[in-house]
Amino acid sequence: LYAEHGLGFCALKDGSVVSGASSYYFYPGGIEIEVDTHPEQRRQGLAAACSAKLILTCLQKGLFPSWDAHSKESLQLALRLGYHFDHEYAAYELLTV
Repeated sequence: LYAEHGLGFCALKDGSVVSGASSYYFYPGGIEIEVDTHPEQRRQGLAAACSAKLILTCLQKGLFPSWDAHSKESLQLALRLGYHFDHEYAAYELLTV
């Protein structure tokens, strides 16, 4: 399904992906955004640049770029990109052993 509906942009360093923003999930009318940056490449604006490009592309295509901050860093990036904090909620993770 990613080949058909997915969107994503990445930053390269010496031919290797060091940061990227991509659709984690596609739903009719929008996507949920997933962002990651290699630990050694953080604090350089790469996640912001990749995310901004993805958000603009979504808007051009008429898709809603949904952002669900999983961490304080993700929340700060979202705020920097123009999102507004709504509220906290409980979330649970399932771990496999």
